[in-house]
This record gives sequence, C-alpha cells and structure tokens, in this order.
Amino acid sequence: MPSPRAAELAADYVELGCRSAFSFLEGASTPEQLVARAVEQGHGALALADRNGLYGAPRFHRAARSAGLRALVGARIRLPAGAEGEETLSGELTLLAEDARGYRHLSRLLSTGHLRGGKDRVQLHWEDLEENAAGLCALLHGDAALPPDAVDRSRGIFGERLWLAVSRQRSRQSEFATRWAADLAAAWRVPVVATGDVRHAQPEGRRLLDALTCLRVGRRLDRAGRELLRNAEHHLRAPAESAGRFADRPDWVHASREIAERCAFTLDALDYRFPEFPVPAGESQASLLRAHTEAGARGRYGHPLPARARRQLEHELALIEKLQLAGYFLIVHDIARFARDQGILCQGRGSAANSAVCYALGITAVDPVAMELLFERFLSEERGEWPDIDIDLPSGEPRERVIQYVFEKYGRRGAAMTAVV
Repeated sequence: MPSPRAAELAADYVELGCRSAFSFLEGASTPEQLVARAVEQGHGALALADRNGLYGAPRFHRAARSAGLRALVGARIRLPAGAEGEETLSGELTLLAEDARGYRHLSRLLSTGHLRGGKDRVQLHWEDLEENAAGLCALLHGDAALPPDAVDRSRGIFGERLWLAVSRQRSRQSEFATRWAADLAAAWRVPVVATGDVRHAQPEGRRLLDALTCLRVGRRLDRAGRELLRNAEHHLRAPAESAGRFADRPDWVHASREIAERCAFTLDALDYRFPEFPVPAGESQASLLRAHTEAGARGRYGHPLPARARRQLEHELALIEKLQLAGYFLIVHDIARFARDQGILCQGRGSAANSAVCYALGITAVDPVAMELLFERFLSEERGEWPDIDIDLPSGEPRERVIQYVFEKYGRRGAAMTAVV
C-alpha cells in the first residue's frame, strides 16, 4: 500500500508530454488509445502536444470528453535560432493553451511556421513567439547543447509561464538532461516540471514506434541504430509510477498540476463561425443569397414559381438566415459558378441534394421538390450539425484550377486543404 506522501505525489502528477500518431511517424498511438489508457490508469487529466500541429486535438477532445478525462491542448515545436530564424536549435518547446486567446496564438504560430517553412518544414522566428506568447504555457525541452541565450530569450518571452521539462526514462541521456535542467533552474531561476515524453499508450507500442521511426529516417530496422529510442520507457504510465520516478523532486511533480490548472482551455470554448462572402455595398449575406436563389429558381422552375417550390425555398432560406449560414451557401455557389464558367464538370452530391436552395443555385442537379426529398436530412436546427455540401470535380488540372481560384479569392490564410485521416 503506497504511503500517504506517495499517494499525494501521484495525485499531483499530470502527464503533459504526450505525442500521438498525429506527430506523424513520431508517435505510435491514436488520441483515442491514449485517452483509453489514461482512464484505465486513473489519470484525471492529460495533455496532447503533437509535433507542429493540432491535427489530433479534435479527436483527443471528443474521446476525453466522452471518457470524463480533462483534455489539455497544445503542440510541440522546435526552437528558432538567430534573429532571422534560418535554422533551428536542438531545443524544443511544448506550448499549451491556457485559454481561447492562447489557442488562437498557437494556431497562428503553427500557420505562420508552415507557410514560411514550406512542405514538411516549420520555420519560426523568435519574433513570432514574442508576438503570440500570451495565453500559452511553455515547456522547454533541451540538454547541455542548448545555448544559454535560448533559455534567456525563452524566459524573456514567456516569463513565469516557462518551465524546463524533464522526463526520466532510465537512460543515460535522460539523466544528463535531468542534471542540465537542475543546474539551469538554479542558475536562471526557471522552474522545472516532470513529464513522461510519451510516444505510445501501451508498452508493446515500442515495436510499432521503431517501425515508424525507420520510415521517418529512411533506414532499415537493423541499421537504424541510434535513430531509435534507447529503451521501451516511452509509454504512458500510471500517475503513481510516473510521480515515483520524481520522488526526490516533489516540486517538479507539483509543477505539472500547477500547469494543468492554468490550462483551463477546452475546444468546447470555440464557437465556429462560417466565413463571410464578399457582398456589394448595400447588400447583406442573406439578401444576396436570396437574390441568387430567386434568379436560379426561375431558371429551374419557370415563372411564376410553383407554390410548392416557393414554400420550400422560403422555408429553407429562413432557416439558413437564422443559422447565419448564408455566406457558406454563397461561397459554395461561387465555386460551382466558377467551375461551370471554366467548362469544368462540377456536381454536388450527398444530402445537399435534399435542398431546393442548392438546386436553385446550380450546386446540385436533383429537384428535391419534385422528388419529395426531406430538407431536414441536410439541415436541421434540432440536429445541431453543420450542413455538408460535397462537390465532385475532375481530377488533375481542372480540379487544381478550382483550388487555385479559391486560394486567390480568399487568400492563402483564408483557405486551406484538409484530408480525412
């Protein structure tokens, strides 16, 4: 039976160092697997900080919410080097969002780094961190190779929201890092926090992680050598076991609880707003959508409009305006219009075919009034789900032309590619 002191220490420990499979080829477990393991082990909170992105955060958030686990959201980046940031230092930062402002700043940092760095590379400058530090807790990972200037600059940017992160995986490397952090903390008056550097949920995940590492570095398993982690200690451990490894430094364990309490942000705090479509002076999103819909409906149904079609269009337009979705429909209509003007085959599909507005706008080709299709299958106030309009385009150059049109119209920061993973 653990002593009262050990139990108190275990209750203080919060794992802040998890990477999932969304740290592409650096983590071997899905966010759901990490959450399931954390709940099984008795964790009350868990942080996910994947490499250079928030890709796994939505799945992590959903799984944690369903399981009753508190989810801390962040990302892990490499430190910039020099005033211009042409290179990166050996050190890294885990940035955790304290609040919605911090999440916004973290998102901006990641977007800036990806846009500047190009494919498969994130490039940040110190100035980027200075401009977006508010609302973020920073955990500095490093060793003796990290220049003191990097620590000093990080401390100047994050102030009391900077900690030196230490993990103990029973390796010589981690012991060196522990001594480095302890010496640096004493010299620079920067607190230290205990973490686990978790890469997979279960101990047996080490084999998969090794295979992923070989893919990342382009080597066979028998030739990967030092590219592989030194041992199998990078799995998620129970709070008591993790805290026990820092029994000599309870203040480092307590720091993990302090950080977790500061990071109260949850994805539930985000209120998504659909983008607005640029409208002429004197028009609103809703009035422009109505004008386009009425013009398209005359082409589809003739003039005057049949009573059933008119009632259905009014019903749909009223709900679209109430839910403030007019801009979304205008954007999709604009994309479909561009494709048709360019002679590119364009076809809307899915539940959007149940919408008379989509039919009138030329997004879909099926008359839902004549076919007696149910609009609420596509959009319903009670369901609380956003409408999903799928548009099929030919592959290759025609599709790329449409994509580039979207980027040109809405800007590189106003449009993005997504993928189902």
